[in-house]
Amino acid sequence: MNVNNTATDFKLSSSRATAYGFAEVGFGLMMQVAVSYYVYFLTDIALLAPALVGTMILINRIVDAISVPLTGIIIEKSKLPWGKYRSWMMIAPGIVAISFIMMFRVPTGMSQASMAIYFSVFYMIGHIFVNFGYSARFGLLPAMGNTPDERIMVASRTNQMNTGSRILFSLFSLPIIIFLGGQGERNARGFFLYMLIFCIFQWFAYIVSSTAAKPVDTPGRWPAKNVPTFKEMAQQVLGNKYLITLMLAELGRFTAALSLAGFAVFFYQYVAGDMLLVSSYFLSLTIGGFVGNFVGPVLAKKLGTKKTYVIGLSGQAFFLVLAYFIGREPMAFLILCGLASFSSGFGFSISGAVYSDCADYAEWKTGKSAKSVVMSLSAFPIKIAMVISGSISAYALAAIGYVGGMDPTPEIAAGVALIATLLPATAAVFGFVCILFYGLKPEDLKKMKEEITTRQNNIT
Repeated sequence: MNVNNTATDFKLSSSRATAYGFAEVGFGLMMQVAVSYYVYFLTDIALLAPALVGTMILINRIVDAISVPLTGIIIEKSKLPWGKYRSWMMIAPGIVAISFIMMFRVPTGMSQASMAIYFSVFYMIGHIFVNFGYSARFGLLPAMGNTPDERIMVASRTNQMNTGSRILFSLFSLPIIIFLGGQGERNARGFFLYMLIFCIFQWFAYIVSSTAAKPVDTPGRWPAKNVPTFKEMAQQVLGNKYLITLMLAELGRFTAALSLAGFAVFFYQYVAGDMLLVSSYFLSLTIGGFVGNFVGPVLAKKLGTKKTYVIGLSGQAFFLVLAYFIGREPMAFLILCGLASFSSGFGFSISGAVYSDCADYAEWKTGKSAKSVVMSLSAFPIKIAMVISGSISAYALAAIGYVGGMDPTPEIAAGVALIATLLPATAAVFGFVCILFYGLKPEDLKKMKEEITTRQNNIT
């Protein structure tokens, strides 16, 4: 049997698209805590100095970002027994689970420098293997959908699973942490036990997704003749103007989103004076994103992906700029950020499909497939956004005189409010401007896909 023809004739069902996206549920319940609470965990629970945390986060996230394309290259060159991509989807999450559990364990009897090294080692190992799992899963996404509608379905279903995990996170993460720790919101035991449970769950969720992808990642599916050299892989990225434009727009969108998520705990503790509002705030972001994830695919089918992105990023920029000027009251901040999340959800729901288009363009242009490399770069804007949002936030806290566990003062409250609104607004405007320059057309993509299919059959 012609393996390539079998995969090309593959029809994606709704249930399989849902199963493939299920990894986002487990991954999200684990990762959202790391994204939203880790700086707080390090400063207010591990009691590391904010300036030290800023330097530590900056170095760790640079290493994390650099590893993104490298993991894609390793996957592309690998030959593992359960499929080129599925093998990594089964192996990497186990290493991630161990590393993330240790990231949320506060060691005793260590100096601040030693603790920084301890946390950094497990952070880097964990996030490097996050990139292996993520790159493998998104490297398979183009193969999961052979038509634009199938790609939109699997991409939107994946992102709907992600948004579902954020709803669960918003509603239950802090109560679970408090329940498990029994010491209020500041407790090491609660964070450790939460991560123990949900790190194991994310591994299970990845196994479900890898099983769903089995028909499209079988032995012999990827011809050796069609594997590019390192030089050709670099050309597929650096010579792909559509990919670079998309990544810049995504950088702005994710920097805005991660800044909102990562700084919320400080805003509601030191500006609003009510940590219980954090759950309501995350729920607002999540519901906004969830609704946006459903609206995005509908708009994309009617208006195309570029117009959908433009509408989404323009809305995100508008509401966050508004938050900068009038959103420093707790409820106004919550509502405007929820509306920004709704707009951002348009692009989030279809981003996987757009990256798949960029991967097809690269393969059509060079004649070689490096989908795992191109698709792995969908994580690159997220990683750089984490560097920007995490390090700037930590340094900004140090600049305004913040010390972990301190009592609120008017000066600290004003500084926190400024940081929480200015960085997201600036990043969102940048993303909106960048997406205006994206110009890959649907009619051209259809011709490219047909030519790629013909080439694959000829190689076989």
